[in-house]
Amino acid sequence: MQSIKGLDAFGGNILVVINDPVSETNFSMRHAIARSCLVVLAAAMLAVGSLAQVRADLVAGWDFQTTTNGGTATAVSPNTPKQYTANLGSGGLFLNGQNGSSDWFVPATGSTARELDAFGGTAINAGMGFSRTTSGAAALALINQTANGKSAVFRFSMAGFQELMVSYASQRTNSGFTSQAWSYSTDGVNWTDHQAVSNLPLAFAIQPLGIIRGLDGATDAYLRLTLTGASSGTGNNRLDNIQFNATATAVPEPTSMLLAGTVALGGVVLRLRRKW
Repeated sequence: MQSIKGLDAFGGNILVVINDPVSETNFSMRHAIARSCLVVLAAAMLAVGSLAQVRADLVAGWDFQTTTNGGTATAVSPNTPKQYTANLGSGGLFLNGQNGSSDWFVPATGSTARELDAFGGTAINAGMGFSRTTSGAAALALINQTANGKSAVFRFSMAGFQELMVSYASQRTNSGFTSQAWSYSTDGVNWTDHQAVSNLPLAFAIQPLGIIRGLDGATDAYLRLTLTGASSGTGNNRLDNIQFNATATAVPEPTSMLLAGTVALGGVVLRLRRKW
């Protein structure tokens, strides 16, 4: 609106108000645009929040059953494998003396003095695509006090990934291994201690490890599991549904995305203001 002052015929002041439809139109347009900007910003914040919840990707997984992706299924002694290709994702598990692992004993016939076998498993910690069959040869069994101090080694790639998160289902018998010690390496020779898992349950339960950052971006990544504390020839630990999850380094941080979106939105508003 515009107002104009003047004098009437008797010398008094008058105020003339003139409607400005253009100004009113501009106000309405500004209001509508501001409201739209707030809606866009809110949507961006929700999207960023959703992104933060789905950042982890499965790098490698072992359910010891699924073979459709080229993975290795376990079997009862004396046919228990000493090397396992990941059932999901990409990687290998070695119990044959390669890649820094120990050579676990599997007899040529029968099961006498065996250190590896296959028993019933669990659906606990089974991720998407993992088998949920729990009967038969469904979990890897590490057996015998002769295997105290022996190690199993996982080899995989962390290229393009960071912040490795490991979880698995495990249980022990009364005379089975009492400690599962984890360490990592980028060459299979020099190892860094990471975490020891003790107080292992007598029934399957999830065992999560703390985040491992020492393998971020490593083309060759190794994770070693060393067992101790077994007190009989039949004492064992079972392992099932092992998951290696990590964050893809190509995914922008949510805070960075939100900052970029806010700056861009501010630029649009500033340009619109200059036009008016």
